Amino acid sequence: MKNQLLSGSLVALVMALAVPALAAPPAVPTGPLEMNLTKKPVIFDHAQHSKLECGACHHQVAGKENYQKCATAGCHDVLNPKDKTSRCYYRIAHNRKVAEPYHTCLSCHAEVVKQLPDKKKAMTSCVGSSCHPKS
Repeated sequence: MKNQLLSGSLVALVMALAVPALAAPPAVPTGPLEMNLTKKPVIFDHAQHSKLECGACHHQVAGKENYQKCATAGCHDVLNPKDKTSRCYYRIAHNRKVAEPYHTCLSCHAEVVKQLPDKKKAMTSCVGSSCHPKS
Protein backbone atom coordinates (compact mmCIF):
# COMPACT_ATOMS: atom_id res chain seq x y z
CA MET A 1 0.00 0.00 0.00
CA LYS A 2 2.85 2.34 0.93
CA ASN A 3 4.57 1.59 -2.41
CA GLN A 4 1.38 2.36 -4.36
CA LEU A 5 0.98 5.67 -2.57
CA LEU A 6 4.63 6.56 -3.20
CA SER A 7 4.36 5.52 -6.88
CA GLY A 8 1.17 7.54 -7.32
CA SER A 9 2.79 10.62 -5.76
CA LEU A 10 5.84 10.24 -7.97
CA VAL A 11 3.71 9.97 -11.12
CA ALA A 12 1.71 13.06 -10.08
CA LEU A 13 4.92 15.03 -9.51
CA VAL A 14 6.37 14.02 -12.88
CA MET A 15 3.11 14.97 -14.64
CA ALA A 16 2.94 18.31 -12.83
CA LEU A 17 6.44 19.15 -14.06
CA ALA A 18 6.02 17.74 -17.57
CA VAL A 19 2.69 19.33 -18.58
CA PRO A 20 3.91 22.97 -18.43
CA ALA A 21 7.00 21.98 -20.43
CA LEU A 22 4.78 20.49 -23.16
CA ALA A 23 2.68 23.66 -23.34
CA ALA A 24 5.68 26.00 -23.54
CA PRO A 25 6.23 27.83 -26.82
CA PRO A 26 9.17 26.82 -28.99
CA ALA A 27 12.45 28.66 -28.65
CA VAL A 28 12.33 32.22 -29.94
CA PRO A 29 14.36 32.63 -33.14
CA THR A 30 17.60 34.51 -32.63
CA GLY A 31 18.38 37.37 -34.94
CA PRO A 32 16.12 39.03 -37.48
CA LEU A 33 13.96 37.00 -39.86
CA GLU A 34 13.30 38.03 -43.44
CA MET A 35 9.63 37.67 -44.32
CA ASN A 36 9.93 37.78 -48.11
CA LEU A 37 6.50 36.81 -49.43
CA THR A 38 5.57 40.40 -50.27
CA LYS A 39 6.94 42.83 -52.84
CA LYS A 40 9.05 44.57 -50.17
CA PRO A 41 10.47 42.01 -47.73
CA VAL A 42 9.96 42.65 -44.03
CA ILE A 43 12.75 42.29 -41.50
CA PHE A 44 11.20 41.00 -38.28
CA ASP A 45 13.17 40.76 -35.06
CA HIS A 46 11.51 38.81 -32.25
CA ALA A 47 13.81 40.50 -29.70
CA GLN A 48 12.35 43.92 -30.55
CA HIS A 49 8.86 42.54 -29.89
CA SER A 50 9.72 40.75 -26.65
CA LYS A 51 7.33 42.88 -24.57
CA LEU A 52 4.39 41.34 -26.42
CA GLU A 53 2.85 38.03 -25.48
CA CYS A 54 3.51 35.38 -28.15
CA GLY A 55 -0.26 35.04 -28.59
CA ALA A 56 -0.55 38.63 -29.81
CA CYS A 57 0.71 37.40 -33.19
CA HIS A 58 0.75 33.61 -32.90
CA HIS A 59 -2.95 33.45 -32.12
CA GLN A 60 -4.86 30.33 -31.18
CA VAL A 61 -6.28 28.09 -33.89
CA ALA A 62 -9.25 25.90 -33.01
CA GLY A 63 -8.74 26.84 -29.35
CA LYS A 64 -5.14 25.60 -29.25
CA GLU A 65 -1.81 27.41 -29.09
CA ASN A 66 -0.28 27.87 -32.53
CA TYR A 67 3.33 28.87 -33.14
CA GLN A 68 3.44 28.32 -36.90
CA LYS A 69 4.79 30.83 -39.39
CA CYS A 70 2.21 33.33 -40.68
CA ALA A 71 2.08 31.88 -44.21
CA THR A 72 1.77 28.24 -43.13
CA ALA A 73 -0.63 26.38 -45.43
CA GLY A 74 -4.19 27.02 -44.30
CA CYS A 75 -3.31 30.15 -42.29
CA HIS A 76 -2.36 33.43 -44.02
CA ASP A 77 -1.28 31.73 -47.23
CA VAL A 78 -3.13 33.91 -49.77
CA LEU A 79 -0.39 36.02 -51.36
CA ASN A 80 -2.54 38.33 -53.51
CA PRO A 81 -2.38 41.74 -51.73
CA LYS A 82 -5.83 42.66 -53.13
CA ASP A 83 -7.49 39.76 -51.32
CA LYS A 84 -9.79 41.08 -48.58
CA THR A 85 -9.92 37.97 -46.39
CA SER A 86 -8.11 37.33 -43.12
CA ARG A 87 -6.07 34.65 -44.93
CA CYS A 88 -4.28 37.35 -46.94
CA TYR A 89 -0.61 37.56 -45.92
CA TYR A 90 -0.39 41.23 -46.97
CA ARG A 91 -3.48 42.26 -44.99
CA ILE A 92 -2.35 40.77 -41.67
CA ALA A 93 0.51 43.24 -41.74
CA HIS A 94 -0.98 46.28 -43.47
CA ASN A 95 -4.56 46.56 -42.22
CA ARG A 96 -4.59 49.63 -40.00
CA LYS A 97 -7.88 48.69 -38.36
CA VAL A 98 -7.95 46.34 -35.43
CA ALA A 99 -8.92 42.93 -36.79
CA GLU A 100 -10.79 41.42 -33.87
CA PRO A 101 -9.93 39.36 -32.02
CA TYR A 102 -6.34 39.92 -33.19
CA HIS A 103 -4.35 43.02 -34.00
CA THR A 104 -2.35 43.45 -37.18
CA CYS A 105 1.24 44.66 -37.46
CA LEU A 106 0.36 48.18 -38.66
CA SER A 107 -2.52 48.64 -36.24
CA CYS A 108 -0.16 47.89 -33.36
CA HIS A 109 2.58 50.11 -34.80
CA ALA A 110 0.05 52.97 -35.23
CA GLU A 111 -0.86 52.65 -31.54
CA VAL A 112 2.81 52.98 -30.57
CA VAL A 113 3.20 56.03 -32.83
CA LYS A 114 0.31 57.72 -30.98
CA GLN A 115 2.43 57.49 -27.83
CA LEU A 116 5.77 58.18 -29.58
CA PRO A 117 5.13 60.44 -32.61
CA ASP A 118 8.84 60.74 -33.39
CA LYS A 119 8.80 57.01 -34.30
CA LYS A 120 6.28 57.47 -37.15
CA LYS A 121 8.71 57.00 -40.09
CA ALA A 122 10.48 54.05 -38.46
CA MET A 123 7.26 52.25 -37.56
CA THR A 124 4.73 53.03 -40.30
CA SER A 125 6.60 54.11 -43.43
CA CYS A 126 6.61 51.90 -46.54
CA VAL A 127 10.25 52.64 -47.43
CA GLY A 128 13.12 53.15 -45.04
CA SER A 129 11.25 51.96 -42.00
CA SER A 130 12.48 49.36 -39.55
CA CYS A 131 10.08 46.93 -41.27
CA HIS A 132 11.10 47.69 -44.86
CA PRO A 133 14.69 48.94 -44.65
CA LYS A 134 16.15 50.36 -47.85
CA SER A 135 17.65 47.63 -50.00
